[in-house]
Amino acid sequence: MNRLLGKVILITESNSSIGAATAKLAAKEGAIVVCTGNNLNKISTVISTITQADGVATAFQHDVSSVESWQRVISNTIKSYGKIDVLVNNAGISAPKMMLDLSAEDWKKIQSIDVNSLVFSIKEVIPFMIKNGGGSIVNVSSLEGLVGLPDNSPYAAAKDVIRSVSLEAAFEYAKHNIRINSICPGSIDTPMIETTFPTIRPAYKKSVHFPYLGKPDDIANGIIYLACDEASFITGAELVIDGDSITM
Repeated sequence: MNRLLGKVILITESNSSIGAATAKLAAKEGAIVVCTGNNLNKISTVISTITQADGVATAFQHDVSSVESWQRVISNTIKSYGKIDVLVNNAGISAPKMMLDLSAEDWKKIQSIDVNSLVFSIKEVIPFMIKNGGGSIVNVSSLEGLVGLPDNSPYAAAKDVIRSVSLEAAFEYAKHNIRINSICPGSIDTPMIETTFPTIRPAYKKSVHFPYLGKPDDIANGIIYLACDEASFITGAELVIDGDSITM
């Protein structure tokens, strides 16, 4: 407990399974939690859960594909709490199509939310972290960014970019005491499994030693570890949380 006591943590797509789990766990660890997303109504349950447990949390409407929206959210967070100690880039979408079936609009949407949002966030939050003497950025990539995914190569490509940008930014800003790491989840039991990858459950036992799909809390635990001072000498890392996957 209290591993994030007094720290301000901003989490994008906080209404998602992993985002919500991370927000709730961060609050339990003493953080001031800033939840963002396109739909504030969907975040309200997360905020209520945190505040009812005497935690501190607020929500801001946020289009992660927009530079102006990033500027507004970060400005509002600084005005409210004076700093941002931790940023969790959790927003992301998938398009289960192969490259030849992908339209220009499909790719533009994946790039704007999965990749551009990462670059915008780093550009906008780093100056405040430098002024604050340091910080931690945790970017949610995917195991697919490491090994590829046969049925969804555009998604795998975008996730590979996320971890690559994370690594380069880690090198660049380590001198400012800013740690930048990526989380690479394997198959996690979220709504995306049913809607986007409905065939993954029967295939899971063939590719993973564990007898069950990972849970959002499994990823949240990894994010909190990289966010807190216990990981003060870890940057440029790719933390794989996949239940010992053999292949995908």
